[in-house]
Amino acid sequence: MQRRAFSVAIFARHRERVLLIQHKRLGTWLPVGGEINDGETPLEAAQRELFEETGLSGRFHALGGVDGTPPGFIGYEEHPAGSKGLHMNFAFLADVDTNVVVANDEFDAFRWVDVASLPPCPKNVVELTRLALASGDGPLVLVARAWLDAFNGRDLDRLLALYADDAVHTSPKLRDRQPETKGEIRGKAALRSWWDDAMKRLPELRYIERHLTTSPASGRVFMEYDRVLPGEPTLAVAEVLVCVEGRIIASHVFHG
Repeated sequence: MQRRAFSVAIFARHRERVLLIQHKRLGTWLPVGGEINDGETPLEAAQRELFEETGLSGRFHALGGVDGTPPGFIGYEEHPAGSKGLHMNFAFLADVDTNVVVANDEFDAFRWVDVASLPPCPKNVVELTRLALASGDGPLVLVARAWLDAFNGRDLDRLLALYADDAVHTSPKLRDRQPETKGEIRGKAALRSWWDDAMKRLPELRYIERHLTTSPASGRVFMEYDRVLPGEPTLAVAEVLVCVEGRIIASHVFHG
């Protein structure tokens, strides 16, 4: 009987492109992935394989389906895997914040692709790539959620990576604490100084998402969130992120 194994494939998505690798043994372009270990769920295997093969950590968002569908799940398919037999494969989508891939001895090369730039690859990879690019929230929502995750996680480097080098930030809090700025700063050095100070002064500060509204034609995402700090009243905040080619070029804060 042909060997059979459960496996996972992970379509890492960054700025409307997904990652494919040129697999050494199979000699074709595929998503990263591998077999599910004993005791692992498919989602646990997908998280592990993504990091082991690329050094990337992804966010697996709920994409709908029946109750209990694991986050990030986009499809199931079966395919022959050479000497490894038949793979019964769970495909996942993971959004990542960087396109920097750590070299791995399982592949010769890698590419970040969209549908128009797909290299020669199996039909199921083409179909799953289309699903991965079309699934879930749009890129502006992903930027907004990455912003909130980075701030709440106190990950200053990841937060700044979302911004263009000469980005502008305006805020009433900035105007109050640094009157000389008139509420406006520019560039990553100024942004780093401002947020580093806020994170150190207010280690329990959190921003809780209420609503996100996008305007793709103008590259804007409107974030409504609650500013939550123990000992202070919750403050309703609106913030507009203006994006060009996936980078924030301006952010403007308004307090309710």
